[in-house]
Amino acid sequence: MKKIYLLLLFVITGGITLWAQPIAVSGALTPTQIVQNVLAGQGVVISNITFNGNPGSSLNNQIGTFTQGNGSIGIGNGMILATGDINEALGPNNSGSFSLPPTADAGSDGDLNTLCSNTTFNKAVLEFDFVPAGDTIRFNYVFCSEEYNEYTCSGFNDVFGFFISGPGFSGPFSLGAENIALIPGTSTPVAINTINLGVSGAFGTPATCETANPNWDNGDNVYYVNNDNVAEPGFNNCQYDGFTVRLTAMAVVQCNQTYHLKIAVADAGDAAFDSGVMLEAGSFQSSALQISGGTIDGDSITTDSVFVEGCQQAIYFFTRPDSNAVDTIFFFTGGSATEGTDYTDVPDFIVIGQGEFRDSIIISAFDDGVNGEGTETVTIYITFDNPCGTDTIFKTLYLEDYTPMSAFMDGDTTLCPGGGPPPLLNPVVTGGFGNYHYLWYPTGDTTATINAFMGETTVYYVNIEDDCGKTIASMPVTIVIQCPIVIPNVITANEDGLNDTFIIQNIDQYPENEVWFFNRWGTLLHYAKSYKNDWTPHLSDGVYYYVVDDKVNDPFKDFFMIFKNP
Repeated sequence: MKKIYLLLLFVITGGITLWAQPIAVSGALTPTQIVQNVLAGQGVVISNITFNGNPGSSLNNQIGTFTQGNGSIGIGNGMILATGDINEALGPNNSGSFSLPPTADAGSDGDLNTLCSNTTFNKAVLEFDFVPAGDTIRFNYVFCSEEYNEYTCSGFNDVFGFFISGPGFSGPFSLGAENIALIPGTSTPVAINTINLGVSGAFGTPATCETANPNWDNGDNVYYVNNDNVAEPGFNNCQYDGFTVRLTAMAVVQCNQTYHLKIAVADAGDAAFDSGVMLEAGSFQSSALQISGGTIDGDSITTDSVFVEGCQQAIYFFTRPDSNAVDTIFFFTGGSATEGTDYTDVPDFIVIGQGEFRDSIIISAFDDGVNGEGTETVTIYITFDNPCGTDTIFKTLYLEDYTPMSAFMDGDTTLCPGGGPPPLLNPVVTGGFGNYHYLWYPTGDTTATINAFMGETTVYYVNIEDDCGKTIASMPVTIVIQCPIVIPNVITANEDGLNDTFIIQNIDQYPENEVWFFNRWGTLLHYAKSYKNDWTPHLSDGVYYYVVDDKVNDPFKDFFMIFKNP
């Protein structure tokens, strides 16, 4: 049977290449802000947020947010909980036993003790109530640890769990909770001894992993990513030695009922070597469909919510819970941006084929050349039926103007070789989009700055291109290689071949020069235009005068002396 959803969305599919980026973390938000503004997605109402038993209104260095674009973690951005300071996640992976202790040890957690049959330390426990709009709840996550790979299959394994309680649950944990952090398609908890490289660590034994998960080395190791000093591009950009692939925690719930979720991670056995769990932004949802979005920069997808006119495309992903049938998705757009004027026209529907869980829709924004429009919005809505009635979910991206580039470089300069290091040509560039790419003339250099060539006078300029493909050329700058003239004050014109000729050093660098020589009564003795250092005065000893006009500086006027026999 063909199912039909009503969707408000955008368009055009295409292949995308993902490139890794280093991870960044921030502790600027409180637990309440993180849950409400980062983790929460569609179809849930969340309340009563606490962290480590305290109200969620205070900052704590064991919980924060992270971004990594499309790095090796597999999640672009979201929330991180850690057994140490969240900054322990920062790459590169330059230690096999990294620890960055939290401000204070919050102690042990009873549910985690039960889950791992060990004593826990440095717990990080986030709890909240939620009311789902649909009949399922799901979110995406990655578990990371410094105890990979050395302590795989040992008794020193950090532990985490997602404990859900409420109507329909009667598990062994507090409030009758059940752990939903499970290996896909099983009831086996995700842990270091259940998902790993498939090889026992230096401090472990294979039997320990075999007891925890018979498939640990034959199937379930596909859920593991080895980050232990990996040199391959795209890895080694976070500190944890290993982590799972992106997994999904899911539970069947009753719509409009109140549930409690406890997200917990802790050191186990001892407080050494830290671990963390990362949850994808906006993935905590309860709806039949999920919608997410980002931007396309060249060949890479980012999770940025802002795209720029004429430079980027916006991409919307929507995911359904099963792939058993063909689904027709009807869609339309909203927001302050105008379809067909600010961005490309969008068709009325797309079809997701059987066997497919997800599809994407791409739009391109026009560069209308009008600045000052401000940020405009493009909102996608999906309306569909669920067990509790009609539900509407949406995703908004933001469209911004392209700011034209401008480039400035210091003006013409006159330099003398040997008078110091070559000058640095350093253009100041503003506006544009993304990174700048440089091409210098006449040198062909592609760096942001270059050193001027001191061998001859040269005119330089640089073409600058941004990631949007738009270019600008800087104003030309002339570096004049010209040393100051040096005029002698004594001539020994006795025809011995030494100091017989009036030599003005560097006069050849001023080809338009004029030179006059006078006696003390003002009689002109010699005149030259473009003087070539070729006047040998056959004059008696005495005081004489010159005027040297290099046509660049004010004329030089002074006396010189002739001593034939000094």
